[in-house]
Amino acid sequence: MSKNVTFRTQRKSKNSNKNKITIIITLALLLLVFVSFFAVLKSSDFDLRTALGGDPGVTAGEQEETNQVEKSDRCFLFWCKDSVSNDLQFLWITRIVMPKGKYIIYSPSVDESIEYRGEYKSIGNIYYLYGIEGLEEALELFCNIEIIHHIGSDTEAFKQMVNNFGSVTVELNESINYKGSFNLILPRGSNVIKGDTLYKYLVYTNFNHVQSEKLRADAFEQVLRNVINEENTDSIEKIYSRIANLLYTDITIVGFSEMRSYITDLFNTGVKEVVAATKSTQI
Repeated sequence: MSKNVTFRTQRKSKNSNKNKITIIITLALLLLVFVSFFAVLKSSDFDLRTALGGDPGVTAGEQEETNQVEKSDRCFLFWCKDSVSNDLQFLWITRIVMPKGKYIIYSPSVDESIEYRGEYKSIGNIYYLYGIEGLEEALELFCNIEIIHHIGSDTEAFKQMVNNFGSVTVELNESINYKGSFNLILPRGSNVIKGDTLYKYLVYTNFNHVQSEKLRADAFEQVLRNVINEENTDSIEKIYSRIANLLYTDITIVGFSEMRSYITDLFNTGVKEVVAATKSTQI
């Protein structure tokens, strides 16, 4: 009886060894087929990332760089209201594309009607009824963008800020001789103007000029160049302090600290290129 048991145990052991050898050989063959398959695909310029839905022309490093560039593409709202009436006077929606230093500026008239909350209202009226939060939301919907932060001013603060950073030059194809709620007289050609005259000029363009969006964008370009440049890099904290104390902004001290490296890059890069958008879709 014990001999039979011993015989069966040895036979099972031999069968088990054969099974293990078979499994090992099978796995080795599968591995060889797998490696050979991908070697053939590679020699045929097959792109696995493309087959899985990725971008065939972008490597992993390039994709990471692209994502970083997209994250640095931000929109800001700059606006100005009348110190007495609180009516909105003009605004700029600015998309900043970094690290290119490209600025796309859209400055619709405050009289332009856009849809908000199921009704068409002028941009100025939206600000009057719903404040800066409502205006920001309406402009985001109108331009299909996300506004990261806003910086606003009233009449006197705007004039003071412009005067602090330098004059602006406006080129006129025809002279301006306006007498109404204020007086604005500018000759044809090149005009170097400061805060008070620039304020009047920007208000005037709302209702007296075709392509007023471009005129206001061109003026704001110079304001930006006066502020955002490498020479002012060491004064970033002072500039923010001045903005926080004098203007209306949702950029808190915490937000400023978080954006510190981004803002430094803006100043070091400067304003390299400016595009004046004449339609909301161009921003």
